[in-house]
Amino acid sequence: MSSVNGYVDRVWAEGVAGWSLAPQVLVSVNGTALGSVPCTNRRPDVQAEGLSADGRVGFRAPLALASGDIVRVTTPQGRPLRHSPWLYLSPESEGWLPVSLASRHPEYAEIAVLAGQLALTRFRPLFGQPGQVAAVKLDAGEGPRVACFGVAPRDADHLQHFHERVLTPAGVACPALHHRVGLGKRQALIFDFFPGRPLDRLGPGWEAWLPAVMDELARLQRFGEQHRQRLRARAGRKRPLLHRLLRRAMSDALRWDRARGERRFLLWLLARLARLPRVLSHGDLHRENALVDAERGDIALIDWDRWGYLPTGFDLALLMRGLPGDTAEHLAGGSQAQRLGVVGFTYLFQRLDRPGLVDSEEGRALRRRCRELAGGE
Repeated sequence: MSSVNGYVDRVWAEGVAGWSLAPQVLVSVNGTALGSVPCTNRRPDVQAEGLSADGRVGFRAPLALASGDIVRVTTPQGRPLRHSPWLYLSPESEGWLPVSLASRHPEYAEIAVLAGQLALTRFRPLFGQPGQVAAVKLDAGEGPRVACFGVAPRDADHLQHFHERVLTPAGVACPALHHRVGLGKRQALIFDFFPGRPLDRLGPGWEAWLPAVMDELARLQRFGEQHRQRLRARAGRKRPLLHRLLRRAMSDALRWDRARGERRFLLWLLARLARLPRVLSHGDLHRENALVDAERGDIALIDWDRWGYLPTGFDLALLMRGLPGDTAEHLAGGSQAQRLGVVGFTYLFQRLDRPGLVDSEEGRALRRRCRELAGGE
């Protein structure tokens, strides 16, 4: 789990712009590298957040894009910036690409195979981690659907079972899973299309949707308590991001060059988080996996293949990643255990995202708050 390396703010037909703390970024289009771009433009907004001393972290690169091109921006070490990759769609496209493009575009080979199985007329690629095309919005005459491809048959069985036995009877807001299509040794899962935008792309004020997301998590947790014995043995096929986060924190705690106070606190915090109540959780609830239809006032949670029983507060801390600890705690509310989980996991995320947090006043305040919520241990 990497830190925030910067943001791609805008992509248009003639260029890409954003910021990064790296001295330069690498830009590619459709997998072809175009070269490095220095990050030297003034960004007062980044400076005001305390992420850069002088704010000279902005970049801007000229491009010549066609509809359907995929722009990627990374640090020299290959770490992607937030909002990378970025799919460029011309204003005339109305959000769709012709299915004929798939057979001649280097990024859309799997979509071309899927088009041979379904009567597609147009499509739009959707990205997963680590930034590859993982799904496609498609129009096959029945209205828009989403196909998630590259799924092993056993994983498809597991996810279909979770939708049928948990998400649907619990009434959790998520796209319905319709059917599966075989693509050689892998399968594509066909879901309803939800006409919303990821929470991460709503801009300022996205926090107003947190209560609605929290209502869905509460609904999931209530169902999980009623069926705990049966579900605990059937956790998601992929490990939740929690495991990587805890491994990283434990590795840092055992490093010889770690300050003694920070090392002791990390070991204490990991022990406290391990003792928190476990609740049925999404497991990968970053803001790209929470969709919002602002016009209808609806939400949907997607990508459930990392579900499991996780410490209370983890889903919310991941969802609010980047917010100050006191803000995250206030928005989350709930029991003292849940607030400890939110603040504790926020501290672990902030350590990764903000260089120098450990020795800052905010870092010290987070550590104090964790001990207060744990009862002064």
